[in-house]
Amino acid sequence: MTLSPYSVLRLKPKINSRGIRHGFPWVYDNEVVTDRRTKSLELGSIAILEDSERVPLAVVAINPASRIFARVLERDPTVQIDQAWITAQLKRALAMRERLYDQPYYRLVHAEADRLPGVVIDRFGDTCVIQPNAAWAERLLPQLTAALIEVTGVTTVLKSASGRARGLEGLDDVSTVLAGQAPDAAVPVPMNGATYMADLTGGQKTGLFYDQRPNHAFAASLAQGGEVLDVFSHVGGFSLAALAAGAKHALAVDGSQPALDLAVKGADHMGQGAQFDTRKGDAFDVLTALAEEGAQFDVVICDPPAFAPSKKPWTQVFVPMSALPVWQPLWCVMVVIWGCVRVHMRRICRSFAPHQSVALAGQGGLAR
Repeated sequence: MTLSPYSVLRLKPKINSRGIRHGFPWVYDNEVVTDRRTKSLELGSIAILEDSERVPLAVVAINPASRIFARVLERDPTVQIDQAWITAQLKRALAMRERLYDQPYYRLVHAEADRLPGVVIDRFGDTCVIQPNAAWAERLLPQLTAALIEVTGVTTVLKSASGRARGLEGLDDVSTVLAGQAPDAAVPVPMNGATYMADLTGGQKTGLFYDQRPNHAFAASLAQGGEVLDVFSHVGGFSLAALAAGAKHALAVDGSQPALDLAVKGADHMGQGAQFDTRKGDAFDVLTALAEEGAQFDVVICDPPAFAPSKKPWTQVFVPMSALPVWQPLWCVMVVIWGCVRVHMRRICRSFAPHQSVALAGQGGLAR
């Protein structure tokens, strides 16, 4: 029997290992034996997870500084985590995307769903942007970059260090160029029939929210021939998709002028600049102002940021979002991307007028 080169991490005696055996991807800090040896393990180091009977369960990545103490990388405890292993995961992810999309603009890796825990990789033609949001990925970033170039053939790889996830892992917030040369202008991205301008070096996260692609398409399907209001629009995710689907006019609202400028460029690139307007300001203030002005829209899309990333501050979200009924004269159909709000929107929606429709789009599907 070949001895593993990795350290051993063991579950506490009363911790049931069934979840890990059945696919749960994380081990929390209160579930493992944390003696002097385990606490001294380096951020991002690899270990073998055992149950309390010393039976190997999985190969895991360790972060003693995180609430998520270990992330499962492989169920087979004999597997070596190296560049060859990363290459295999990327090849699997690429094969799936090439079946789904006819152009190289997509989310190539979506963390645990693609067997690369804490890693997000978005592709923009011959450029990829990596968010290594877990310590193990930061530690193996050179191998990850080399494997990415080998598998996809991209010429430029950027690291985006924005977002709260890296802070929770004890990682820095320094973005950099890992390979090639960073683009000196926004990159046009075709998606859902629209064109988006993505700032890969100065924009939010990787530059574009690819994970909202199906929600963009759903909202756009309601917008044909209508007036559309896109609240928290970023670079025009929903409004530009609506125009591409046949909306008569779209207004994008966001607090970031650079993001709105990119939205305008996207509309111009589509040849629909005359049908597109923007309004900078606090979203709730703008909604109130539009209601006072007597503005009317056929479809309003509300895609707020993660106001409440945990359960504790949910009331801070409910207070502004509960004002939605005050703004109800603005729309006939409203689409709320509830996966970001994390609040009981159905309770709010009970007060809407009978002639109005509210569609809740999010990770759990659609509800009306």
